[in-house]
Amino acid sequence: MNIDVLALKYRPKFFSEVRGQELVIKTLSNSIELQKLHNSYLFSGTRGMGKTTIARLFAKSLLCQTSVTSQPCGKCSACIEIDQGNHLDLIEIDAASRTKVEDTRSLMENVQYLPTSSRFKVYLIDEVHMLSTKSFNALLKTIEEPPSHVKFLLATTEPEKLPDTILSRCLHFKLASASQDTISNHLADILTKENIKYDNLSLSIISKNANGSIRDSLSLLEQCIAYCNGNIESSKIAPFLGEIDSENIEKIISYIINHDAKSLINTVENIESHSNFISLMDSIISIFYKLSLSNIQAELLNDDDPHYLYCKENSNSISSQDLQLYYQIAISSKKDFRDCPSKKDHFIMTILRMIYFSDNNESPKHNTYKKTEVKDHNESKPSDPSESVDENVPKTISNKWIDAVQNMDLSGLTMHLAMQSVMVGIDTDSPTLQINEDKKDIYPKLCIDDLISKIQKYFNINFKINIEYSTGLLTPIVFESMKNENEVNNRYDKVKDSPDINKLQKVFGANINKESIKKIIE
Repeated sequence: MNIDVLALKYRPKFFSEVRGQELVIKTLSNSIELQKLHNSYLFSGTRGMGKTTIARLFAKSLLCQTSVTSQPCGKCSACIEIDQGNHLDLIEIDAASRTKVEDTRSLMENVQYLPTSSRFKVYLIDEVHMLSTKSFNALLKTIEEPPSHVKFLLATTEPEKLPDTILSRCLHFKLASASQDTISNHLADILTKENIKYDNLSLSIISKNANGSIRDSLSLLEQCIAYCNGNIESSKIAPFLGEIDSENIEKIISYIINHDAKSLINTVENIESHSNFISLMDSIISIFYKLSLSNIQAELLNDDDPHYLYCKENSNSISSQDLQLYYQIAISSKKDFRDCPSKKDHFIMTILRMIYFSDNNESPKHNTYKKTEVKDHNESKPSDPSESVDENVPKTISNKWIDAVQNMDLSGLTMHLAMQSVMVGIDTDSPTLQINEDKKDIYPKLCIDDLISKIQKYFNINFKINIEYSTGLLTPIVFESMKNENEVNNRYDKVKDSPDINKLQKVFGANINKESIKKIIE
């Protein structure tokens, strides 16, 4: 074993050395001390969380020659052999390479035999989700009624792929991602033991890029030690790991708020192509969250945060509705980074989407569709919004839906969704909410459920409302835009037919700027 590899050299040998999984460790320790042992345990979590390590430590607690204890001695032959990976009664199986049912059946045939030298025979099956359906069926009977001397420890990164019959027979422990502070403190302890100099900012950068994985943080740490020649400095590792400086991050946020697409592109284009744009998007998501907190109460922010002053000073520059929209767009974009050939291009397109969604009057903050006061019947202007629209405008949007959007007490993303949707069949037993297909990834299920609930309450609908995704919908936002455009055209026609205007055109050779009319009425 190469002990120079930090991930192996500092792999925990006792429960007390495990970092970031305190709840799981406490539960396991208590169950051992109380002698309340289950037949099968399942440990799940993303890579590098410590699933296999905790399973081995649990096995060590069961097999230690002193007793079944949460604090094994670490000195007996059983503890030493487990640490070395050659204990006869700890059978470790990599399910990824043994997926066939024949392998599982052969394994289960040996379950009936007593342990060689210990009180238990422990089966540790790693990446158990890789087993075939037939293998799971072969495993099920044994897991359901195992011999008293057998314990099963299963580990997986994808518990959702396990059959319910297996899940229901296991004690399931879900390992959480380690916090950045936990990882930073762990790395600091290791560097102190290794007599390697470092600064706190460098540890923050490494822990951020580890994405909650202790093992990944140690791998990154080794890379940084090699790159910095044994003296870790933040000024060196930041560009090495593709980290973007705080100033550029805050610039990008400001350009989003101010809808300055040109400056945004110029700033991002100057960022190196090898930079970590996924990490940059994570930073932007984090700042959106902090801006939202600051909108509610500035005291909720941590004044030690590097973006504290920026968030405090700019929280009033953007509405909470737009923040919710931007946050959802950013979150939705993350799953597409892996499939994009250029991370930078995908990042730019995502940020531009934020700008254009609000810049085109599609955000509740900017939309022109507002509640109108009730007018006298003798007034020349009709109270029905559709009556002000030209006959050429397709009237396929229900006035009931327009009124509902005005009066349902909507806000934030829910309001944005309503403005991008059309309700059809309101008076039938099969009402349907049609949503613009090009925006289906923007709205979370919670937002759609909220709108459905408010529609049911507003129209007193007690049965299911169907959901459809379509293109070319005449939504309230499109309707309002068309209405405004028609108002502009009507005013333009009046102006161009004016004798005085015609005279000015002839004398000065002037033209009428329709855009100026639009600006006046907006």
